[in-house]
Amino acid sequence: MKFDAFARFYDGDYRDYRDDIPLVLKTARAAGRVALELGCGTGRVLLPLVEDGCHVTGIDTSAALLAIARRKLAEHGYASETVADGSRTVRLVRADMTGFELTEREIDFAFVVSNTLMHVTTQAGQLKALQCAQRHLRAGGLLLIDLFNPDVAYLEAIAGMQELADWWEDGESGATVLKWSTRTVDAAQQLQETVFVYEEVFPDGRNVQTRLAFPLRFWWPDEGAMLLKRAGFAVDELYGDFDGSPYRPDSERLIFIARKR
Repeated sequence: MKFDAFARFYDGDYRDYRDDIPLVLKTARAAGRVALELGCGTGRVLLPLVEDGCHVTGIDTSAALLAIARRKLAEHGYASETVADGSRTVRLVRADMTGFELTEREIDFAFVVSNTLMHVTTQAGQLKALQCAQRHLRAGGLLLIDLFNPDVAYLEAIAGMQELADWWEDGESGATVLKWSTRTVDAAQQLQETVFVYEEVFPDGRNVQTRLAFPLRFWWPDEGAMLLKRAGFAVDELYGDFDGSPYRPDSERLIFIARKR
């Protein structure tokens, strides 16, 4: 899988990012404590939910990302796959969000954050992901979707420009990691093409580059509401940020909280 090569950079990339976790926790507590994460990665958000007392299933297509998630869970006292610690359980499943089938059918809360739904690059595929989530939720269960709010004018202005998006020191390898980013946009197709190059500069002078290229299909608010309705949801809230601010055209995020009808 293309994201297997990205797995070892994932936690460095997200090392300081916690913006979404309070809202996810708040919504999980309101819905009930049986949760499902679509595209769980290395467990960045899944682990805080488990620690908060939730029963959580995480799915992802990348075996390498899931392996890191299992390791992190074990380091915090939770073994992989199915684990019980008092009222807390966690399960990781390798699956595609557009066509998964789980034994759990009374889930209280499903969520997909960090633009992950955008990796499904057709409207039909995104609808399938919503329908899969809907089938696994109980009646009245909640779905949280977190996407970037597309600023097409900005994306067109920076199209093709390479920028140094981030850098950090890797504690395991000793390398300095430079993250280079290049983006282009096709507004008509609602696609952003992204290329990340992770450049590792090692203490001995070696330089290794890992390239990750992928498209993201973004939503407009009305399209998101329409797809959610077609999938069997009613939109409860539309936020422009994780603090619950109402969505505005210039908001940074596009965050839906929808309820299974």
